[in-house]
Amino acid sequence: MQIRILIINLLSINIMKSILKCIITGIVLSLSFAACKKGYIDPISKVDPGPDELAPIVEIISPSSDIQIPPTTDVTNFDFKFKVTDDIELSKVDISLNGTLLKSYASTDLIDYRGISGTYTYADLGLGAHTFEVVATDLSGKSTTKSFAFNISNKYIPLLSSEVLYVPFDADFKDLINTVSPVVTGTPAIATGGHNSAAYQGATDAYLTFPIAGLYSSEGISFSFWYKLNASPDRSGIITINDNDNNSDENRSQGLRLFREVAAGSQTMKINVGTGSGESWNDGGAIPGSGAWVHVAVTVSPTESKIYFNGVLQRTATYTTAFDFSTSTTMTIGSGAPSFTYWSHLSDLSLYDEFRVFNKVLTPEDIELLMQ
Repeated sequence: MQIRILIINLLSINIMKSILKCIITGIVLSLSFAACKKGYIDPISKVDPGPDELAPIVEIISPSSDIQIPPTTDVTNFDFKFKVTDDIELSKVDISLNGTLLKSYASTDLIDYRGISGTYTYADLGLGAHTFEVVATDLSGKSTTKSFAFNISNKYIPLLSSEVLYVPFDADFKDLINTVSPVVTGTPAIATGGHNSAAYQGATDAYLTFPIAGLYSSEGISFSFWYKLNASPDRSGIITINDNDNNSDENRSQGLRLFREVAAGSQTMKINVGTGSGESWNDGGAIPGSGAWVHVAVTVSPTESKIYFNGVLQRTATYTTAFDFSTSTTMTIGSGAPSFTYWSHLSDLSLYDEFRVFNKVLTPEDIELLMQ
């Protein structure tokens, strides 16, 4: 009997809660209706858009300048971007490339009938001159046409005005500024896993040779490259500008020799500069890291040479007689050959990437830019 009374009481409580919820809901709805009647909330009503007075406004967002693509390719996938707005309603928007229609957007295609922000991806856009055009028309027939002429080039643009040689080692050994290939001795390779993408992989009795003409001026010469050390063999040539007789008789009064060798248990990079009647030694510094990429910058002026690792100056050597390349004809990358093979400064098995030569002395700010 007590259980029955308890169940009846619980049911009564639930019924009372339901009635109370209904009363509260009714009150809220009544207040909302009253607010609308008194003008607290404006009812939705149709607004006359007015006369169509203005032509559509067209903006081409991309391209905004000429386009530079990697020198190792001659096509690229490109996103054309544009924006169109109208004061009343658009009828259609046509986009074209070099006079050929790419796509027509009808008013029914637009989420917002007064505007569109569009992107069109074009596959395998080739080198040369192009013109992108957007024509927008509104419902009253007024139209606006806007076009942008641009050029796609894969010719390398030097990072600094003094840059006179650039070898990225992406696919081959070609200098992209002068579009010339070096004389290749032995069997060096292009290896994966470069600092950028690929890299020069040295090999025994292998090196590259470029003409020295045009690579320096009376202001000096500088080198910039990324370097990943292979310490075996324990010494090698890195960059060699040949001396006047191009043999191994230890004549160092002309040309230049950047090399590495063991010093105090560490691989140390040094430079020797010929000064006509003599020579200058710069004992550089220990190559940092173990198996890591290191940025190397070397500058040679008429009065001093400097070696930097990762933008930090290692050592400066001064001399009173300017460097002498007057009888030098070649620059070697990756070996002491042909004129610095004595003392076992032979070919280097290390990795090289992003190799650049400049016909002036780089500043610390220049080096920071090249590292970035």
